Parts: sequence; C-alpha cells; structure tokens
Amino acid sequence: PGQRPIARIPSRPIPPRPLSRPGGNGPRPAVRGKRVIVIDPGHGGPDPGAIGIGGVRETNVVLDISLEVSRILQRQGVTVYLTRTDERDVDLPPRVSLAERVRASAFVSIHANAISMSRPDVNGLETYHAPGARLGSRLARTVHNTILRSLRMRDRRVRPARFYVIRKTSMPAILVETGFLTCREDIVNLRS
Repeated sequence: PGQRPIARIPSRPIPPRPLSRPGGNGPRPAVRGKRVIVIDPGHGGPDPGAIGIGGVRETNVVLDISLEVSRILQRQGVTVYLTRTDERDVDLPPRVSLAERVRASAFVSIHANAISMSRPDVNGLETYHAPGARLGSRLARTVHNTILRSLRMRDRRVRPARFYVIRKTSMPAILVETGFLTCREDIVNLRS
C-alpha cells in the first residue's frame, strides 16, 4: 500500500536507442534524467537453478531478493523493470532485449551460488562484469562493496566473466552471486 507498482514489461515497444559496445564500455544517452534499472532474477519456472541446504531453491531466493531490491530502488525514484516477477521461464535473449527496449541505465542479474554439499565451508559474495567493460566493472565494484559493508560475508571478489546476459547488454551490466546455497553460513541469510 502506498507504493508504486513494480514496472512490468511495457505493452508497446519502446524504440531502441543507439547501442554502445557490449558490456557498457561507452556512454549511453540519458532518458530525460531518469535512471532505469533492469533487475534480472536468474532462472525461473522449470529451471530452479541451484538447490541448496534443506532444498532451498535458487529461483525462489533470487526472486525474493530482486523484488526487495526493486522496492528499495523505486523508493529512491528509480524506474525498475524486472525480467520476471513470478515463477516463469524466461530465456536469456529476452532478458537482454527487455533491457535494450526500456533503455536501461544498468542491468543487474541476481543469482545464488552453489558447490558440492560436501563443501559447506565454501561461502561468500561474487560479482561479475563482462571482460573489458569499464563501466560494468565500476558498477560491479560499487554494488559488491556496498553489499559487503551491509552484510557479514566473505569477499570472493569482483571479476570478469562471459555470462550471456552481461556480455550481450549494451549498458553497464553485472551478475551478483549473493552467497552459497550450499554453505552453512550463507544459507541463513539467503533463507531470510
């Protein structure tokens, strides 16, 4: 109550603006001074992503985190689009297409990591940007350091990776692995 609804995919297409190089290496024209962020809760629908301690599913965790992040951003006056707002399957190209269509200032894909259940000691935050993406790298470091200041968790670093959604977007784009579903420490935060 009293909040603006989370923006959904627009019913009529917005013409794409000129693209910079993939990964956000170049400037993007401002849209009337308004910031537009696309939040991408990873996985969804028949793809649960990782399954962690106690059967916790990545798709559920990252959707909850994404909805909360979108609320926080909206309270700060940011226009937010989500690639999904429920348990549905969304392919990778449409996730990128949405960001391009709405002329996003940034793209943030949210995930939760996993490793063998025999390694419950492996934990921490990882944040990725496309190789050579100067603005993507800067965004990744900013988000990563902000999370580390807010939560007690191990720093597994910011680094480049070639994930489709951060490699194919033209705006600064990052993928955040919010912790390990298979870790005794991280699962406490991820469940809440």
